[in-house]
Amino acid sequence: MSDPPPPYEEITTGQNNSGSSNRGQRVHVATAGPVVPEARLMPLDFNIYSGSATGDVYYMGPHQKDRQFALTLRPNSLAAAPNPSIILHDGLNTRDPAIGTSRNAWVSGSDRRFDEFIITVSPLGGSQPAEERLVTVDEGTYWHPLIRLRYSLSAAQAMAAAHGADDTSRQQFEWQQSSSREVQSLGGKDSGWRLVNLSNVDETLAICVPNGHSFTKFLRFSFRGKGRTGSHYSPTWEAMAILTGLTTWERMKELND
Repeated sequence: MSDPPPPYEEITTGQNNSGSSNRGQRVHVATAGPVVPEARLMPLDFNIYSGSATGDVYYMGPHQKDRQFALTLRPNSLAAAPNPSIILHDGLNTRDPAIGTSRNAWVSGSDRRFDEFIITVSPLGGSQPAEERLVTVDEGTYWHPLIRLRYSLSAAQAMAAAHGADDTSRQQFEWQQSSSREVQSLGGKDSGWRLVNLSNVDETLAICVPNGHSFTKFLRFSFRGKGRTGSHYSPTWEAMAILTGLTTWERMKELND
């Protein structure tokens, strides 16, 4: 979409309250040699930690003592609608502006399915904003169902500026259940989710794995392959990957509770 996502009414805008005014900016370093890769908006590897007794405030960072972003996670996406059930804040305070949000798209009286979410990402580091639907794709059989969550982005939103992409094409991405060695290497549960570009499903772009061995660390997330380089995909793509991964994790928790 060409227009920025509407602001969430409870989130302030502008300078965040955590003193991290350079978040969301990509740093370009002028050199006479090869181009230096741009600084990433998001960490390459991080965990999700609980931050409150009520269970709706979480933190994102490589370690519990190295928190980088606050998260508001409301456990029932249907009850939270039409407000977001997930808010990724640009700072360590839940009053900091939103990098992006996720909300359940179901409306009472409509024929929309429950497993459809609207993900919004604010303009980041000079890249385009985005508002896209994350939808469930049911595959497999009754006895062995395969649940996948899929979304798409225009090439201009998904690709780093150096690729010169435009809005004429769209790229589809999908979170797939997996128990591969790559997923298990994160050290959480044996089964998790891998993010792929449907144009090349053999390459994993990100992994998220629930952590069943801790009362404070709930999820492990890692960018992989081209998703890790910082020069192939845009800041919008990075934030969208994280928000759709968090939505997938939260939805699976809802179904299993």
